[in-house]
Amino acid sequence: MMTERELVERLAAIGWKGSRAVLLGPGDDAAVLRGGFTISTDIAVEGVHFRFDWVSAEEAGFRAGAAALSDLAAMGAVPLALLVSLAVPGDADHVTALDLQRGVRCAGERVAVAIVGGDVSRSPGPVVLDVVVVGKATGYVSRAGAEPAQHLWVSGSLGGARAAVRAWSAGKAPDPAARIRFAAPPNRIALGSALAGRGIARSMIDLSDGLILDAGRIAAMSGARICIRPHRVPVDPCAGGDLNLALVGGEDYELMFTANPGAEPSILDLGQELSVPLTRIGMVEAGTGVVLEDERGLRTDAGDAGFDHFATPLPDGPR
Repeated sequence: MMTERELVERLAAIGWKGSRAVLLGPGDDAAVLRGGFTISTDIAVEGVHFRFDWVSAEEAGFRAGAAALSDLAAMGAVPLALLVSLAVPGDADHVTALDLQRGVRCAGERVAVAIVGGDVSRSPGPVVLDVVVVGKATGYVSRAGAEPAQHLWVSGSLGGARAAVRAWSAGKAPDPAARIRFAAPPNRIALGSALAGRGIARSMIDLSDGLILDAGRIAAMSGARICIRPHRVPVDPCAGGDLNLALVGGEDYELMFTANPGAEPSILDLGQELSVPLTRIGMVEAGTGVVLEDERGLRTDAGDAGFDHFATPLPDGPR
């Protein structure tokens, strides 16, 4: 069975043959066209990314919109517009579709952009929601700029969204703060734009599938090794101190980036300016893959821990 990464690589090989109009093609958080126009798409499937006994339709729409916009933040782009495609059961009264659209609209309003179009279809099964985001970057940041000696940073705190999923999957009501982390991902557009525009971030990604797995994506694209120091990783208080949720849980939609060592004062100043905690959690080295280093300097191979749509499902519910 193919992994998600293998499937994406094969699909990209079929679809991408190069274009003079494109500065950056498949393989990153978004594609970048000449002129800096930045485009990405993000799909949300009922029962995989959300459940209506966990969140309302409007919350599901907001979450889908925020997740798609997070891809632009990871490129350092400023959003310009949204497009929304919906597939909903034909025997419904369409209230679900209207509420999903309202949710995406609210996510757009948070960053001052509107929905400019989309598509709608009947679905024989689950609700499917696809959000296309269009933005512009004056100087984009890709996943491929990590180099040895750079520091690894992360915004916010991690593990809260997965703590909510774990509670729901156990038949319990999640901590209210964890529920908010799942239903309302943070807005990091201003942070991503500043990190790119000020030349601070050398590589960047949004954390959708877990810290370790997404660090591996930067490592693979950059041809470098990422060393994560778990004792420095900021665990969300609503995750109950569970470091594993922060390392592999995913769906935090925070930004992870690498920067030159001399940029630390500027990074800390930016965090204060935007009221966003920014934490140095590791470094970039020569080599490949991702390693974890404890406080004594002992290292272990991190492997590929994280969420893969086509691997064995995680035991604590849909993703």
